[in-house]
Amino acid sequence: MAYDPPSSSSAKKATRSPQRATQPPDLTPAQAIAEAWMKESRESKEKWRGADEKLREYFRPSRQILRRKAKM
Repeated sequence: MAYDPPSSSSAKKATRSPQRATQPPDLTPAQAIAEAWMKESRESKEKWRGADEKLREYFRPSRQILRRKAKM
């Protein structure tokens, strides 16, 4: 008997993740992120906002550095 390899379309279907198959293909990345954000719980959103604020505070330039740049 000869070996009959699976067709390319059936091989592609088998390797696809189930999550990707359920999402409509016409969503842009921004739309997908917005949709995921809407599904987040209130507590989770508060944690993300707090983490974002901590990063802003951490990377905020000091006043001394801002004065030096303004003089140049």
